[in-house]
Amino acid sequence: MDDYDVFLNHRGPDVKGGFVAHLRDALCSAGLNPFLDKTSLVKGNQAFTSIDAALAVAKVHVAVVSRGYAESKYCLSELAAMMRSGKPVIPVLYNVEPVELRRVEKGPFAAAFKKHKSRETAERVEEWADALRKLADITAFVFRLSDYRGDEAELKREVVDAVTSLLPLHGALEVQGHVFGLEEQVKICMHKVEAMSNATCLLGLVGMGGIGKSTLAKVIYNRCIHQRRYQATSFLKIDHSTPSSMEVGSGLLSKLQQQLLWDLMRVPQGSPQSYSSWFHKISQRGRVLIVFDGIQDKFLFENLILNTGSLAPGSCIIVSSRDHQLLKLASRDCSFYLHEVRLLGCEDSQKLFNWYAFGDEGAPKDFTPSASDVSKACGGLPLALKVVGSNLFGKISKEDQESIWAEAAEALKGDVDVRKALKWSYDCLSIEEKLMFVDIACVLCGWKKDEAMKIWQSCKDCSACCGNGTPHTSLKNLIDKSFLTLDEPNSNGGIMEMHGLLREMGQDIGMVDGSHLWKGGATRILAKDKNHSSSKVRALNLAKSGEHKFAFEDFASMEYLHFLILDGCNVSGNLEGISKELRYLQWREMPLTSVPSMLSLSNLISLDFSKSTKLANIWAKSGSSLEACPNLLTLNLEWCTSITTLPDSIGRLFRLQTLNLDDCYNLQKLPSSIGQLTALETLHLSGCVSLEALPDTFTALSALRWLTMDWCVSISELPPTLSLMTGIRLLCIDLGTESQSLAIAQLNALESVYAMECTDEAVDALDSSGALRNLHQLWELCFSECPSMTKLPETIGLLTTLVLLNLMDCENVRELPNSIGRLKLLTHLSLYKCSWLVTLPDSLGALTSLEFLRIRECPSFTKLPKSIGQLSSLRWLWMEGCDELRSVPHTLRQLNALEGLQIMDCGSLEGMGLLRALQGLRIWGCTSATELPGSCLVVVDSNFWSPASIWDREYDEYWYRSLFNVKEVRVVEANDCGFLRHVEEDTESGRPVLQRVHNLPCCDVAPPHKKQRRGSQLVLWPTRPRTLRMRTIGRSTGLAQSQI
Repeated sequence: MDDYDVFLNHRGPDVKGGFVAHLRDALCSAGLNPFLDKTSLVKGNQAFTSIDAALAVAKVHVAVVSRGYAESKYCLSELAAMMRSGKPVIPVLYNVEPVELRRVEKGPFAAAFKKHKSRETAERVEEWADALRKLADITAFVFRLSDYRGDEAELKREVVDAVTSLLPLHGALEVQGHVFGLEEQVKICMHKVEAMSNATCLLGLVGMGGIGKSTLAKVIYNRCIHQRRYQATSFLKIDHSTPSSMEVGSGLLSKLQQQLLWDLMRVPQGSPQSYSSWFHKISQRGRVLIVFDGIQDKFLFENLILNTGSLAPGSCIIVSSRDHQLLKLASRDCSFYLHEVRLLGCEDSQKLFNWYAFGDEGAPKDFTPSASDVSKACGGLPLALKVVGSNLFGKISKEDQESIWAEAAEALKGDVDVRKALKWSYDCLSIEEKLMFVDIACVLCGWKKDEAMKIWQSCKDCSACCGNGTPHTSLKNLIDKSFLTLDEPNSNGGIMEMHGLLREMGQDIGMVDGSHLWKGGATRILAKDKNHSSSKVRALNLAKSGEHKFAFEDFASMEYLHFLILDGCNVSGNLEGISKELRYLQWREMPLTSVPSMLSLSNLISLDFSKSTKLANIWAKSGSSLEACPNLLTLNLEWCTSITTLPDSIGRLFRLQTLNLDDCYNLQKLPSSIGQLTALETLHLSGCVSLEALPDTFTALSALRWLTMDWCVSISELPPTLSLMTGIRLLCIDLGTESQSLAIAQLNALESVYAMECTDEAVDALDSSGALRNLHQLWELCFSECPSMTKLPETIGLLTTLVLLNLMDCENVRELPNSIGRLKLLTHLSLYKCSWLVTLPDSLGALTSLEFLRIRECPSFTKLPKSIGQLSSLRWLWMEGCDELRSVPHTLRQLNALEGLQIMDCGSLEGMGLLRALQGLRIWGCTSATELPGSCLVVVDSNFWSPASIWDREYDEYWYRSLFNVKEVRVVEANDCGFLRHVEEDTESGRPVLQRVHNLPCCDVAPPHKKQRRGSQLVLWPTRPRTLRMRTIGRSTGLAQSQI
């Protein structure tokens, strides 16, 4: 019997062919295994036996109640069983009102119940009516025109969200868009993976671009995660393009190696050990699942998978590629199955096309012949169907049918040619949209949307850009027409991503029409024709051109040049002849000692000279070059290690918003004119170790919001008027002196503070002044690398809005102040490498909002306070590397909201009395273990987490779980209510485990619930974990935005 996640209870004639079928597909795409009798019943098995078994194993039940629902006695019997089970039930009322479930003798169910009373026993009919009444008491999704505007897709999304919120967190990937025709291929691939499960296996997915390899890989990955067969997983999307925003010299291979080690073993960036040494430890993690999506060359694979023998038996590698031969070469030394991804059949092609063209699987009757002709011309390729369909969306008038649809059918007829279909869609774009599309394909793919928008907005009156005054509209149209997507939409508007086939087409268009000269092609053109005179050139990318030498006069005739990328290039002459239309100049690793003179770059928006270690003079003292850039918004001089000062004329950049001087470690002073940068919002000074002071005019930066100046070790005094900078929201700073601490305490708009090198002098100053009461908007406070600090401020309790408190490498802090109990909004407390910390104050129990408590590598920590049992909201307690932990208070059993308990390498579990403390703990249930040998225990509530998921949660450096040195782990699931016995060794992982012997369904371990709003309805959900993105602070890593 399959382990179904969701049982879909419904009346087939009403909803099976429409909403329920679509809901099932969406649940599958989310990595879940739903039971829908039509598709899930196995031939040869008795139907109702199979349904009863599925009902018993499913973790969540969904009841779709339609107006004809009560006519089916099987639906009612299933519902009664669902309500008896005690498992979560999600009601979906499809054109039915809740009140109609309570009064079955009236309304749409009256006739059906009248019939049932004449044929069934009174007890059975009453049980059915009672089940409906109980269902009515659960807040439901009610499908009404007023709530959903008839949009079943929105209802489907909300139901899927509700189901996943009630299941353990699996880390499944989002499968964008609508998927048709993949299920059979998924089943074939999953069957092959399971057949090769005794050895390390490689599944190759091969096919042409746009055929759906990535989608298939994601769906298989989600299914594998759901099966919980792997102890660690990694999905690496391999992008062989090098967007201009990528760090020079970092290398694609290095980035992928770092990501793989982080995903599988939580190895932080910058680890002193080599990739090879870490890779050979991967087998310690047990079976792993690794996906390489879009690999194109053997070199990458061989340098990522050094030896398949280093992976534990049962591990699986999935590789998608366009190259058959590459997959065959990569498959040596392991079991191998090559699956050729198939084109969609006619029926599925038509459904996918119709969905994007009409928003439904079916086409309007009048458009059926035209839709059939166009979809057939796309040759079953999902990408072409999606793009062409999106371009025809909304064109449903009679005139559209006779003109646009007829043109499309005519243009696409003949031999199937994918490029032809995509090119037709491109030709349908407006002139402004075409230009934007090629900009993204050649230069801006991988950029943040907001950064790209600054450039496009500056082109409002540019004749070369056709005067595009509506760039937001143009970009929205490109997204709606499926030419690109936005990844991480909450980060500066999102990251612009584009399918490889579309990007290749855009780059080809740019090269053919001469508007975007791209890398190798650009080098070849200029090498052959130094006097290249095309006035069409808009973007020129010569990055890493090697031995080729150029002069700026080679570009002088490019009068419409907007983007110029010269990373590592040797270019002679000056910039005086460059087009006045230039918006973006990137010249990283510039081999020169000073910037060539400029005459007039009045439209320049962004200037990037980062990692130019030879660059000593930015501009001549006259400042004429700066006057040439009056509209500059971003200036990046990171790691320009020869710079000692900035010119006074920098103050003339009146519109500058971002200035990055990170790791300019020879920079000694900032000019007083920097105070004239009244539009500056972000200033990075981290690692400027020679910078001695901030100028008095610094406080004139009225627009400043982000200031990072950690590791500025030569700055001992801050400007006395710093309190005037009331707009600063984020500050990263060394906090070593009294003046520094008093100065920051006056910045009353601060929301996040990262304090480095803090001392007791600074702490005493904060206490004596009571200055912390001014920080009434601070929600995040982190102390990092503070060896001279032995205590926290006693007045920390004044920070009543604090949500997150983190201590990292504060090795001499011995205790936390009692006033910490006043932090009523605190949800996260992390104590990492606090070597002398002995215990926590009794006031800890007053932290009624605390959800996550982590105490890691605190070797002097001896005990938890008894008040820990009062932490009514605590969801995760993690202790690791606390060698002196002697006892655990019995009050631990009072943590009814606890979802996870993790105690690792803290000495003997039995010696600390842990077993007695666990008895009575909700997530321990009535488990009757008589001993807890060893030093590692993990208990998880499987209503929220699978045991494997605790290794896969995506925390950054502060919260990662370093499990590569763990010799043994015992995992106990709360739902495994019964007796456990010790097993000497698990043959798969090589670790001792506790194993369930049998079930005893004798205790209720239902998770705590809390109410939260879902649209206009009040729904009862279990509390779900929130993703916490922590900053990685340090000179080598920089600073990224934090959010909870």
